[in-house]
Amino acid sequence: MFDKGEIRRHLLGSLETALFMPGGPERFCTSARAMKASFLIPVLLLPLTLATVFSGHPLGVLDMTSAQILTAIYSLRLFVYLALYCGLVYVMAKSTGRLDHFYRFVTANNWLTLPAAALMIPLLALFLNGAYGWSEIYPLMVFITLYSYAYTAFMAMYVMRINWELAGFIAIAGMAIHQSSLGALKWIAVNTLYLVS
Repeated sequence: MFDKGEIRRHLLGSLETALFMPGGPERFCTSARAMKASFLIPVLLLPLTLATVFSGHPLGVLDMTSAQILTAIYSLRLFVYLALYCGLVYVMAKSTGRLDHFYRFVTANNWLTLPAAALMIPLLALFLNGAYGWSEIYPLMVFITLYSYAYTAFMAMYVMRINWELAGFIAIAGMAIHQSSLGALKWIAVNTLYLVS
């Protein structure tokens, strides 16, 4: 799926972009094959998301049914979010005449989940081993999430060759889609369970 040079190039691009280095976004491939393969990155990071959700759940240890429902909601959310967000960026790229940059944007966006995950793993480990409580870890996780949207906007500005205002809009739209898709899926799940019972 990925060759060694491509992995190295994308990891370096992720690191440089997360450090707001202008050359970072240029390292990501522009091919449809690289874009399709990059969707493997957020899928592989899904267990980290699920571990965060389960560990920070207010009820503590969940029963099997609740865990399965949450797993289904968060897994479905990933696919809904990626479809809606990529669809929005595609429409924007097409309407602004920047469709030739779309593959690179999606590839970069998927690979850029790695720096945020790398920052969150130590926090999650500290929480799970009892060194810190959820109320102490959660503000840092929010900060890392906001930081990831900032470097996503930076990436969009360089990859799509757009001004920073439009790049900021792309990042904020991603955040809105990410949050509202979770709310919508939870609402659907609750109402479905209510109808079934």
